[in-house]
Amino acid sequence: MITIQIEPADNGIVKFLIDDNVNGGGEEYTSRVVYDFDGYLGRQQQVKFLNDLILDLGLSTGSDIDRDKLEIKLDWGSTYKPTENEIKQRVTQLQKEIKSLTRMIEK
Repeated sequence: MITIQIEPADNGIVKFLIDDNVNGGGEEYTSRVVYDFDGYLGRQQQVKFLNDLILDLGLSTGSDIDRDKLEIKLDWGSTYKPTENEIKQRVTQLQKEIKSLTRMIEK
C-alpha cells in the first residue's frame, strides 16, 4: 500500500511517499520531497506540490481532449498592478488564444 505523509517545515512542506510493498516483494521504499515555499519561486513550488500530490493520489484531472480539464496555475491577484511589460506579454498571449479559437470556429 502507498501512504502519503505531509509535514510542515519552516519554509514549506515535506512530503513522504511510502510504499510498503515495492513490486510485490514486500520491501519498503520511502521517497522524501521538500517543497520550499519561501523566496522568488515560492508560488511555483506550491503549484508543483499540488500537481505532484494529485499525481501521487491518482486523481483524474482530465486531458486536452476532455471538455473539462482541471489546471492548477498562477495568475494575477484581483488588485495586483502589473508592469507594462507584464501587460504586453498577457495581451500577446490572449491574442494567440483568440486566433486559435477563431480558427476552430472557421473549421
